[in-house]
Amino acid sequence: MERTIGNLGQEIRQPSEPYTNLSREGVRRSQVNALKAMLPELDEPLKGLPSGAIDLGEGYALLRKRDRRSAYPQGAEKRAIALFLNEPAPEIFKWARLKLPNGQIARSLWRESLKSMDATKPLRVSRNVKFSLDGVIRFGEVRYFTQLATETIGSDDGETEWSFVNVAVVSLYSLPDKELLELSSHVVASCTHHGDDEIRVIDAKSITDVVAMVPHRPTLPSGVVEDRFFMVEKPGLDVASFGILPADDAVEAALPKEIIADDEDEGKDKREKRERSNDDPVARAITVTHADGSFGLGGQRGGRASGRATADACT
Repeated sequence: MERTIGNLGQEIRQPSEPYTNLSREGVRRSQVNALKAMLPELDEPLKGLPSGAIDLGEGYALLRKRDRRSAYPQGAEKRAIALFLNEPAPEIFKWARLKLPNGQIARSLWRESLKSMDATKPLRVSRNVKFSLDGVIRFGEVRYFTQLATETIGSDDGETEWSFVNVAVVSLYSLPDKELLELSSHVVASCTHHGDDEIRVIDAKSITDVVAMVPHRPTLPSGVVEDRFFMVEKPGLDVASFGILPADDAVEAALPKEIIADDEDEGKDKREKRERSNDDPVARAITVTHADGSFGLGGQRGGRASGRATADACT
C-alpha cells in the first residue's frame, strides 16, 4: 500500500490541484490494470528466459528446478508413461515448472510437496491446470513435467531419428457434476480427485491455464454428500465452456428476424443522434469531465452548476 501511494505521488504533474490529479492517476492505473487482466498480450513481455530454461515454442518454456540425475519413474506414473510410449518407461529428468503463453507459471506436486505446510507460511498451490484431452476440457494436478525421447523414421532417407516430446504427468479430476453445473448456471464446476487411479501423460502444449481447485463438501442434487473440489479460474482469461449454450445466445437464436432487425435499427438511430450532439460546439464545450470520471453539463456537480462555464461556452 505504501509503495502504491508513493508511486501515485510521483506521477502528480499539477501541484496546484494535487488531489484532483491524484484521483485521475488512480483511475487511469485501474483502467490499465483492468485491460491487462482482460488482454494479457497488452502487457510487456519478460525479456528472455531465466538460466537453464528450455524454450518449447509458441510461448511455452520448461523452467527449473530439474533433476540432477535421471531416474526411472515408479508406480502409476511408470505405467502411464509406458502406455504413452507403447514401450517400457525410460529414465527421465523431472522438471518443476512450465511457463504458459498467458504468462502464468504451472508448478508441480514434485516440488510443492517439499514446501513447508506451516500455517504461518501459506503454500501457494499452482499445480492444478486446465487442458484439452481428446477434445474435452479437463482438469488435473501436475505431478511433474518431463521430456520423453521418441524414435521416428525419417521420411527422406528412412533412417531412424530421435526427438523429445515435452509432456506433463497429471492426476485427473473427474468431469464436473452435470446436475450441479446446470443448477448453478454453469458456474460451479464440482469434481472429484482420482489420485493414482487415473494418471495420464499429456502434451505440455495442451495446457491452457492454471486454475484453483477449492475443496468443498456439497450436497449434490442426488442427495449424496461427499468431499469434492470446485474449479476457479483467474478473471480475464478464457472461461471454460462445457458445451452449454450461453443464455444470451439461446435467446437471440429463438427470436424472430424481424425483432432483431428492429433492435438494430433502434441502435442505429441512437448512434446517429449521439454523433449529431458531438458535432454541436456548444454542447461539447459545456460538457465537463469530473475528477472521478463522471460527466455533467456546465460543471454541474452535486446539485450546483457553474454559470460561468455555461456563459463562456455560449459566447
